[in-house]
Amino acid sequence: MQTRWNEKNDCEKAAIRRFLAQVKHDHPQLKLVILLDGLYADNPTIALIKKYGWHYIIVAKDGNHESLIEAMNELYDQGEVEHHTIVDKEKNTTHRFRYANNVTLNLQDEAEQVNVLDYIETDKAGNSHVWCWVTDIELTKKTVESVMRGGRCRWHIENQTFNTLKNQGYQLEHSYGHGEYHLATNFAYLTFLAFLVDQIQELACPRFQKALNKPAKPTRKRLWKKITCLFLTLMIDSWDALFKAIAHGSKSLKLEFDTS
Repeated sequence: MQTRWNEKNDCEKAAIRRFLAQVKHDHPQLKLVILLDGLYADNPTIALIKKYGWHYIIVAKDGNHESLIEAMNELYDQGEVEHHTIVDKEKNTTHRFRYANNVTLNLQDEAEQVNVLDYIETDKAGNSHVWCWVTDIELTKKTVESVMRGGRCRWHIENQTFNTLKNQGYQLEHSYGHGEYHLATNFAYLTFLAFLVDQIQELACPRFQKALNKPAKPTRKRLWKKITCLFLTLMIDSWDALFKAIAHGSKSLKLEFDTS
């Protein structure tokens, strides 16, 4: 149902129920592993994911899951927590796993039983980074690394998608406060379409890749500014010529100034 621009949106937990229901309706045969942040590590969300026949890997934060951490510490004291270490000699990185299956999520009645994975990565400089996830995927020495990789790719998605849309020139967070029904939504759709085209070009277009990676630390925002500058000053008859001008310099291509 389309809401008016001045109506208050409901909470994220209500939104995810609608989203998961829609995905199940549109793709009933699709097998998924749902990656979520710590906001959704609760009984209703986990029960809903299991109802749809999917798996989950969800962040668990110490401050929000005290009883879960206490349960893990108690299992550790009883010698029922498994450990596994992987040393990546090529990257000089050590991966340490502490895990247990069938741990009670919280103290609520009929609380979900989850599998808990604690993970510590120590890099070549000796810096350590800690993560914790709950999942319904059975944790063993053979599966903990795959679950860890799955859990960590959620942040990759967050950074490469949402952070890019908000901070790399797409201005998705900007309030398109025009119209009362559909205009702001259409602006958002157009932004997503532009982002999709750029992702395809970044994956498949060598010219775009060279233009994007021209400086030592490339950013999309820099590329958009360069494109705008060239559009306003030079006669450009193709995207190929545009990306060549950015990657190799406009003088080498003898692009003419726009005198119109």
